[in-house]
Amino acid sequence: MSEEFDWDYALELTQKVDDSVVGRLLQGAYDMHVHIEPEPWMTRRYDTLETALHAREMGLAGFVAKNRAYCTEALALMVNRLVPDIRVYGSITLDGEVGGLNHRAVLAAADMGTKVVWMPVFFSANSMRVVERNFGLDLGGRAITIVDGSGQLLPEVVDILGVVKDYDMVLCTGHIAPREVKALANRCAQMGVNKLVITHPLSTIVFEETLSSDETVALAKAGFVIEHCAQTISPTGDRIDPAVVADEIRAVGPENCLLTTDFGGTPHPSIGEGMRMFIGALLKRGLTEQEIEGMVKTTPCRLLNVADED
Repeated sequence: MSEEFDWDYALELTQKVDDSVVGRLLQGAYDMHVHIEPEPWMTRRYDTLETALHAREMGLAGFVAKNRAYCTEALALMVNRLVPDIRVYGSITLDGEVGGLNHRAVLAAADMGTKVVWMPVFFSANSMRVVERNFGLDLGGRAITIVDGSGQLLPEVVDILGVVKDYDMVLCTGHIAPREVKALANRCAQMGVNKLVITHPLSTIVFEETLSSDETVALAKAGFVIEHCAQTISPTGDRIDPAVVADEIRAVGPENCLLTTDFGGTPHPSIGEGMRMFIGALLKRGLTEQEIEGMVKTTPCRLLNVADED
C-alpha cells in the first residue's frame, strides 16, 4: 500500500467523466464502511464529528462509523445530536480488543441501537499475518476463526446470529476465509438472517485467501449483498483495475451490490473524495447512473432501514 496519494493515477481513473453527474450521484449517498479516530495502532484521518461535518459538506446523507477496538454507537448518538442533518450509524467489530466472538458485547451493542456487526477483521485467522506484515503491526493475542476443525460454525457465532436476527442488524463478513464465509452464509439462510454483507471480496492486501468470482456470484444468488470499496481501486489501496470491479458487479448484478469507501485512514483521501473517485471510475467503465444510485443509496437505505426513520 502506497504511503503517498498518486493524483495522476486517481485522475486517470475518472478522466472524461461528467463531474456534474458524479456530484449528483454523491448527493444523498451513504457510506457503510468508514474508519474513525481514535483507533489503537492505526492512524485515522478524522474523528466521528469531523467525519460527519466533512460528509455533510460533500453532500452525503450518512455513514457507518467503524472502529476495531470499541462499539461506536455512543459516538454516533452524540454526533447525530450535534450534526442533525446527517445520519451516523454505530457498529461493533468482533476483533480481539472487544473479546473476539463476544455474544454479550453484540447483545449490549444491539440493545443500544447499533445497526452493524463486523465479523473479525485484523484478528481473523485469514488476515492477521497479512495485516501485521503489510501495516507493520504486532497485534498479539490469538487469531480468530469462526468455525471448528470440521468446518461447522462455533456455538458462540450461532448465538451472535441470534442477536443479529432479533435486532434486525446488518452482519458483515469482515476478513474471514472463504470457507468461513460460506459456512456463515449457509447458517444465515437457515436462520432467516438476510442482511449479510460480503466484505470487499476483491481486496488482496488484508486477506490470505479470497473468494472466487463463482463463489461471489453464488452468494449473491442466495440473496446476500456484495460490497465493493473505493480502497480496492485506490492508489493508496489494492490498485485493482476499476474494469475488474465493474465486471464483478455485472456478474452478480448491481442490485446485489453495495459501494463503500473503506476509507477514514491515512494516506487515503477523505470519504467524500473517495466516493467521488469510485463513482466516476465505475461510470467510466460503463455502469449506468441508475445502477450506481442503487448501490450508494437504495441498497444501504434498505440495509439500514432508513425509511423507518423518516
